[in-house]
Amino acid sequence: MTSFLSDLRLALRTLRGKPGFVSTAVLTLMLGIGAVAAIFTVYDAVLLKPLPFTDPARLVRVMRTQAPVKNSPVSPPVFREWAERSGAAFEAIGAFVPQTVNLTGAGNAERLTGYTVTPGFWNVFGQPVALGRSFGDAEENANERVVVLGDALWRVRFGADPAVVGRDIQLNGESWRVIGVAAAAFRYPSDAQLWTPTFLPANNASRGSNSLAPIARLAPGVTLEQAREVMRGITDWEAETFPDGSAPLVAQVERLDELVGRGLRGSLSVLLGAALLVLLIACANLASLMLTRGQVREQELAVRSALGASHAQLMRNVLAEAFLLAGAGALAALLFAYGAVRALLRLAPDLLPAYNAPAIDLRVVSATTLVALATLILFGLAPAWRAGRADPALALRSGARGQVGNQTQARARGVLVAAEIALAMTLLSGAGLLIDSLRQLSKVDSGLRDPERVLTAKFSLAIPAMQPGEDFKAWYTRVKAVLEPRLDALQARLRTLPGVTSIAITNALPASGQGGWNGGFEIAGQEVPKDAIAEFRFGSPAYFSTFGIPLKAGRMFDESDGARALFPTEVLVSQTFVDRYLGGGDALGRQVTVFDDSPKTIVGVVGDVRQFGLDQGPDAEVWMPVRTVPVGNLALALKTDGDALALAPTLRRAVQESFPDVPLYAIRTMDEVTGETSRLRRFNMTLMSAFAACALALAAIGLYGVIAWIAAQRRREIGVRQSFGATRAHIHAMMLKSGLRMVVPGILAGFAGALAIGQLIGSQLFGVGSADPRVLAGVVAMLGLVALAACLIPSWRALRVAPMDALRND
Repeated sequence: MTSFLSDLRLALRTLRGKPGFVSTAVLTLMLGIGAVAAIFTVYDAVLLKPLPFTDPARLVRVMRTQAPVKNSPVSPPVFREWAERSGAAFEAIGAFVPQTVNLTGAGNAERLTGYTVTPGFWNVFGQPVALGRSFGDAEENANERVVVLGDALWRVRFGADPAVVGRDIQLNGESWRVIGVAAAAFRYPSDAQLWTPTFLPANNASRGSNSLAPIARLAPGVTLEQAREVMRGITDWEAETFPDGSAPLVAQVERLDELVGRGLRGSLSVLLGAALLVLLIACANLASLMLTRGQVREQELAVRSALGASHAQLMRNVLAEAFLLAGAGALAALLFAYGAVRALLRLAPDLLPAYNAPAIDLRVVSATTLVALATLILFGLAPAWRAGRADPALALRSGARGQVGNQTQARARGVLVAAEIALAMTLLSGAGLLIDSLRQLSKVDSGLRDPERVLTAKFSLAIPAMQPGEDFKAWYTRVKAVLEPRLDALQARLRTLPGVTSIAITNALPASGQGGWNGGFEIAGQEVPKDAIAEFRFGSPAYFSTFGIPLKAGRMFDESDGARALFPTEVLVSQTFVDRYLGGGDALGRQVTVFDDSPKTIVGVVGDVRQFGLDQGPDAEVWMPVRTVPVGNLALALKTDGDALALAPTLRRAVQESFPDVPLYAIRTMDEVTGETSRLRRFNMTLMSAFAACALALAAIGLYGVIAWIAAQRRREIGVRQSFGATRAHIHAMMLKSGLRMVVPGILAGFAGALAIGQLIGSQLFGVGSADPRVLAGVVAMLGLVALAACLIPSWRALRVAPMDALRND
């Protein structure tokens, strides 16, 4: 240990005299290892770490697939049958339904994300309640209004007061008794703030009213395939017992940990692969750097060997240097990764699942340090090994002549730089394709006009809860009696705001990726395909003019639509609905049956909107007046004659003053709303571009380092050539030729990598081929410019030395 500490002190003194070498090595480690550490931290949190539940591998989601719908909820009757007949497969089964509630009382009104759950839900998760208790069959069967609070809500809103258990709170204007607080680590679904009973025994919904999302825990010893077989038998029985003419129902049983983050698995895998390419470039760069460093030290190591230093001592000296560089590089890489992870979370705050927050933990620190040390040892010990085996007399004679290195080593450096160029071209091509995809996507017509002058916000109106066993029509009558006057009053208040030219209220903002309901429908006098499906949306009279959606035929809604009867009697349909289901003919006056069992008259046809993304085609849509909407979670939009965002404080103040019990949230411009549908694409493009920039920087450093080394080794030759009349252009051309010997093979090899990454990210591309010639040409041009600079700067520096000085110093 004492000897190794002496070696460390010697290595520290040696490295102090080589600041350029040290800074380059540390920078290389920081970019290469830091990039991998950052993306692996996210990948690990989203896809590798177990979910924070008891025995998460046994948790499964059971979803309905029934053409044309996939992975959807089920109706109460179907869930009851699944729960009664699936005992051979599941130890426990429950279900949940999302809901939005307004918490009023002490303090400002607050919108909360809640879930109604069956008693079995708590058994699936092993009763994760830290304070009080959960509700069971007794409360479910007796229709008791009880609630379990989430830990975060309990701490923030109720000050972590244990006495809240047993207290009544106001949810949507009604009293609910708090009976428990969930464990701090428990959140399911991830945005849940509270849970209430479903009152399923009294729910008389039809088999087609699908709202329950089942979740279950596999019975001990039961495999996933066995559970699927049990569910297959149940759905076969249902198809025979309840034939209804619809497509057969299939139960999809999937592990919960595989479903969480499934939408990100492909993107994160590609990005992790890109980060590993950056690491490979860093390794190649470091190998070239250490090879050059080793050649420079060959004479020193040979002298020490001649003076009696053993081979083991020489290896230990080099190991000490590697240890110091690895420590500095690992620290720099961890700092880089820490900042990168924070930037990633800011870039996509709601994109990543919230169960395991990405963070630099002990595993990442250990892995980063080991990778840095292994990389340096791998490339640092080779020169010492070679020097220890070399003939000291020959090394000294070679050093005296200034002939450090040989053709084999020079070729090795050239191969390494060519590999860096090829890998950098691969990543640059991937980034270029993603950038061009976003550019092509921005040219697509969303169906909206002038969205930059539209301010949007979401709000929540408290509506009466459906009483257990209550008929839908009776409940809907109570809901409409509450919503209609409040919506009228809200629109009247918003019209008084300065600069507002029109107001829209809807259940889902257009082109936002959000839907309302969808389902089948009937057209009077016409056969409709069994798999026919339409989106059901609600809008106010000025909805279409606010967003600039054109009227194709007929008329828009007016103030009387939706007020003449309990249920809607007039509807609008989209152009795609007309083209797909009415043969493109005259739709006005046709009768469609949607939402309830009463026919509705088509009074207008409106333009299509790409609701779920610019890369998605328009859907068939049926529009109903917003005064007939049966939910209180709505959105508003204000079209202004100036800066839309400047109206936000006025809007917030007006709603708070006039409607203090109405939470207003998610205030954004319409441009921000529509941008949500391409957020994953922007996330992928940003990270791929960052990795490509790191790769380009490392490749440039590597090429510059080799050309600078060649210039230093050929300094005497350059002096001689100048003495015999060689011009500066001739010297530059000579150095450029040396660089081209590495750059051209790298670019040629890079074409294969570019084609490969284009195929790999093909599903993420839009409007651009996987081998787009414009992108490839741009990447080659960029690499050419960087290579030109990397070659000419060392050449220019070599020419600054006078020929006589170069000859004298040699």
